Amino acid sequence: MPLPTLVFFALASGVAAALAGRVELRLSPRAPLLSRSFGAYAIFAGLVLVPVSVYFYVFHGDWFLLYFLDVRKVPSAVAMVGFLLQLGLGAAGFAFGASQVRAQRDGAAFGGFLALLALAVAVPFAARTRLALVGSYAQFQGHFGLEPYGRGPLMQGAILMGAFLVGGLGALLLRLHLGGRSRA
Repeated sequence: MPLPTLVFFALASGVAAALAGRVELRLSPRAPLLSRSFGAYAIFAGLVLVPVSVYFYVFHGDWFLLYFLDVRKVPSAVAMVGFLLQLGLGAAGFAFGASQVRAQRDGAAFGGFLALLALAVAVPFAARTRLALVGSYAQFQGHFGLEPYGRGPLMQGAILMGAFLVGGLGALLLRLHLGGRSRA
């Protein structure tokens, strides 16, 4: 999964978590980012979403950055700030979803979730010429030694990490939904 896909997924997952935790968000006078629902989302983001991004950055960095940057020239502190920003984007998605839920506009929140999810899915199609080839930044810029996407560990890693993301988000949403039903 390239970086733009994971950025849109972070926003979408935050909105989805707010929708799943809507019972608590409507009943509690707490700020949304102090709710239990957000705490559960933050755990998901910190233990699943960001580690998936770190995996792609560390093992397939140039591909992850769509060959726009040479990952070897990116200072590690800049990468760390980028991962923290990804957490912030997830929190922003949650805050947006919570504001819509509290205003009784679940449809708008759901529409935002679908739009963000569609953008996450559209990135690989929009960047298919860059993502279809696997290699280093130098190989991509020099047009040599690149392999097709389907050969090698990148595809296997993408399938595994995608399963972690979808499974983790599904478990989070189920937990938030069932937790809200038990409180109601």
